[in-house]
Amino acid sequence: MLLLHPRESAHSVWFFFTPAGEFRSWYINLEEPTAWWQDEATAGIDTVDYDLDIVVTPDRSWRWKDEEEFADHLAHPDTYWVPDADAVRAEGERLAATVEAGGFPFDGTRTDFRPDPSWTVPLTMPLGWDRPRVWKQSRTKAGDR
Repeated sequence: MLLLHPRESAHSVWFFFTPAGEFRSWYINLEEPTAWWQDEATAGIDTVDYDLDIVVTPDRSWRWKDEEEFADHLAHPDTYWVPDADAVRAEGERLAATVEAGGFPFDGTRTDFRPDPSWTVPLTMPLGWDRPRVWKQSRTKAGDR
């Protein structure tokens, strides 16, 4: 899997590959814009999933995913963290239009990605992996997450 997290965007795009390395599909994860952080040699991103997603096939046909889960969670505004459900759906609709138009990243870019064969899987977690999450200042709904 290859993940694209555009800065300041309320989504990420996941590129899925078969075990043989062939491109399989894109997955649009609608989420809070990422909070980027770095502590000395360790860096990362934090985000919060909005539940509603889009699955896109290589021919750029697409479908919503988890609509019922999203609706169910929205029925509990005191505990659900989505501040604006209409904005989440609008972001998905904007991306669906990009999919249909064959715009980046749904233009085939990075579908030929292959990891460097010299890369290894770390045997231990890096220092700082368990640091407290970084949240955007705008996060106030449903308390501290």
